Amino acid sequence: MVDLILSNAHVVDPHNKTNGLFDLSVTKGKIDSVKQHSDSSKGEVVIDLKGNLAIPGHIDTHAHLSSVGGDTWDSDRSYGHKMIAESGTTTVLDLAGNPSIMSEGMKRRGAGLNVACITGLQPGETIPSENPTMDVIRDVVNREKKNGAIGLKILGGYHPLSPEITSDIIFQANNQQAWIALHVGTKDAGSNILGLREVPEITDKGRLHVAHINSYARGLINNVEEESSEALDLIIKMRSQWVTEAYLASINGTNGLCDEDGNVVFDVARNCLTIRGYEPNEKGIRKALSEGYGAALVLKDERMGLITGEDAINIWESNLTNQAFCFPVNSPVSAFKLTTAKYSDEEFIVDAISTDGGALPRNVAIEKTMSLVKFGALSLNEAVVKLSYNPSKMLGLLNRGHFSEGAEADITVIDQSLGKAVMSFVNGKMIMKDGKSVADGGNWLILSEGKETAENSGLPYEIIDLSKSKLYL
Repeated sequence: MVDLILSNAHVVDPHNKTNGLFDLSVTKGKIDSVKQHSDSSKGEVVIDLKGNLAIPGHIDTHAHLSSVGGDTWDSDRSYGHKMIAESGTTTVLDLAGNPSIMSEGMKRRGAGLNVACITGLQPGETIPSENPTMDVIRDVVNREKKNGAIGLKILGGYHPLSPEITSDIIFQANNQQAWIALHVGTKDAGSNILGLREVPEITDKGRLHVAHINSYARGLINNVEEESSEALDLIIKMRSQWVTEAYLASINGTNGLCDEDGNVVFDVARNCLTIRGYEPNEKGIRKALSEGYGAALVLKDERMGLITGEDAINIWESNLTNQAFCFPVNSPVSAFKLTTAKYSDEEFIVDAISTDGGALPRNVAIEKTMSLVKFGALSLNEAVVKLSYNPSKMLGLLNRGHFSEGAEADITVIDQSLGKAVMSFVNGKMIMKDGKSVADGGNWLILSEGKETAENSGLPYEIIDLSKSKLYL
């Protein structure tokens, strides 16, 4: 007997060159077989997928399920567990959170996901100051690995450091083989294409995850197409040292915090306003929101949603301007170009499609990717490479991203007529059905240094090895 048979599935598994109607069998949380005809009487549970797609579970290499802690986000990001699970994702890299907050959120509002957490670096919170010594940086990396994070993210768009300190952090993370991601921006250059230009020198001979590459091609300096081309050129130059992802939602996520003089604090939020001709101050925010450009993030029915107009202004003011916002700043031109561009060897230049979602209501990676398939910009095989197989290699999750015998039974089921995921499984257990979360808890992905912390949490955990990740190969 096997635990689960997904019959009549259109299985797409590029790693195993599988693309057709098969029955997918699962035993003890692992892939048992993929074959054309299975004996349904041998399955404890049999689900007829009626020709719907079954792909290796979507691995999201950039989402948000926790906050740094004491930072500039007023919302509880743990609601993101169910939000992103309901989009069909099965594994998440919580990029710029806090492992303690993430794990507590998984206990309270988990959705059965596999989750690895990256600690966001905020001076005065997770790192002592803007000018830490190399010894301090080394100790921060080691501390966060023990706390259950798999690495660090430098928040250049919100808490920029000098190019030299940014480079030192990359070096120390590389030295301890911790994950290291960068939201582009330093004290010398902003979170735009100018900031991206300085990243190769900052990286030096190191390895780096350059987060949401599309965010630096919004037309702030040159036109969107020119900035997208330059971003691709920089990735090509750093091919052996960078991993990258892009998200496909039109909205971003930022914060409308203003200082005592009424000026917008964060570079990202300033960019969102100036790109559409609004002043980067309280007056500009009020005008932008009143005219329907931008929305405030609020809790609605146990999910984070968006409100606009006077309602958005009122909640921003009630929170003393410390309010999460979304602005429609992402161009479909950059999304298309960055997602589909390839090297001459047919490998994708940008490794993966992410959501940059979770608690931000833009968990549309699968939906938008299926639109690109329908448009003819990506084949089904290519879509799965971008959503599942490449992300598995990025993170070194070599037992995911494919349906080889013995692989983890993480599965996303997609109704092509809807262009959306309708079911998903983690380790053979259903976590989403018909767009609704049906599971809780989760599986905490940690490094070996975080084992004691994970054991003490009481959560299921899995030790991963970043030496097998594309970042460090």
